[in-house]
Amino acid sequence: MSVTTGPSQPQPAKETPQLRDTRRKAIMAGGIGNFVEWFDFALYAQFATIIGFHFFPSDDPTASLLATFAIFAVGFLARPIGGLLFGQYGDRKGRKAALSAAVILMSAATLGIGLTPTFATIGVMAPVLLLAWRILQGLSAGGEYAGSGSFVVEHAPVGKRALFASINPVSTALGTIGGALVGLAVTFIVPEQALHDWAWRIPFILAGPLGLVGLYLRSKVEETPEFTAVLAAEEKNQEKSAPVVEAFRTAKARMFVIFGWAALNAVAFYILTSYTVAYLTQRLGFSQAEALTVYIVGLIAFTVASPIAGILIDKYGPAAVATLSAVVLGVVVVPAFGLMETGVITSAIFGLSIYGVVVAVIATLTPLLMVDLFPARIRYTASAVSYNLAYAVFGGTAPYLATWMVSETDNGAAPAYYLIVLSVLGVIVALAGIRRYYRGNQIKDHEIAKVMATV
Repeated sequence: MSVTTGPSQPQPAKETPQLRDTRRKAIMAGGIGNFVEWFDFALYAQFATIIGFHFFPSDDPTASLLATFAIFAVGFLARPIGGLLFGQYGDRKGRKAALSAAVILMSAATLGIGLTPTFATIGVMAPVLLLAWRILQGLSAGGEYAGSGSFVVEHAPVGKRALFASINPVSTALGTIGGALVGLAVTFIVPEQALHDWAWRIPFILAGPLGLVGLYLRSKVEETPEFTAVLAAEEKNQEKSAPVVEAFRTAKARMFVIFGWAALNAVAFYILTSYTVAYLTQRLGFSQAEALTVYIVGLIAFTVASPIAGILIDKYGPAAVATLSAVVLGVVVVPAFGLMETGVITSAIFGLSIYGVVVAVIATLTPLLMVDLFPARIRYTASAVSYNLAYAVFGGTAPYLATWMVSETDNGAAPAYYLIVLSVLGVIVALAGIRRYYRGNQIKDHEIAKVMATV
């Protein structure tokens, strides 16, 4: 089999009912597991205001919210550690085993948040326990996204890798929408006082059963062909892999590319998913139900745009689409925030939807790059560490910085200017890193040819 110097891909396999069934199961296992993870992970941001009231009581609502987002950010610091642990396990023992462990850990930690007594009941132990649950969520999230991306894309047919990569942002958004819909249902069904007193816990408690669903689906799918080939090559050569050592020794430049692109992705995505509800309610005076409605429509726009972005990336190439999406984000983000700042719900929906569509393109590129830039034997580790380092530095702090910037400047569009700076970084990464890789100047690893030839 001939292998190009660009992204390595197997020759097209003959389409059989068995192969189609395997791919369908892979999409379901990767996507639904991801759905469970982000249903759980997003709940914290959606109920940030109420959590702040119960776990960080203060006369200043902004101070309580900042403390809540600070705990949110600390959870992100655990993500690189989770990426390292789950990545090495996934590269040595398999994507399936690592992803099954990740979804159970996330669900257990989210259930813990739902059952933890408040500050009024147990005092300072309440925020301490909240911090512990957030750290466990961070460890799990650190292993989930890179693993599910590898799992799904490694099953993709030639010419549809970006389309399959779109399963990651789609399932992430659907999980977030699912959490928001549960929150919205609770908001409508339960009286406001009851919502603040105890009903906010209901979505968190649902995490337990959802985790079992994710575990079941992942137990029913086969390991990916590329990882199976890695295991066969190691067995033939009687070698044991050392993915952490090899990733930092051979793939540092590519890890920097992922870090730079993921930084843009992290801030853009978490402004959309983890800051919006608090921004709409506290800054603009929307009710919780109105804010969740705007939020859900924006996420639906993101969801619909993601597979379309995948098709465009497969057709025109990742480098061109990456450059264009970063430029467009820098152009539209201020007008999008301006529409939300009007305080009119229809304008807010339109503004957040425009923003969500552009972020969808950026988010669809990310899992594709995380797969294409690394050989299969170190892919999970290298992509998880670099991706999660960016999320620890930029993603976890995004809601906190956005809240702080608006508070300090009294300018609701202040986070948009932060995103413009990061969009410039995205253009640089696209032109200097992604473009160079896809033109064939980055891959010099003979092992890629050896592994792919066996698939």
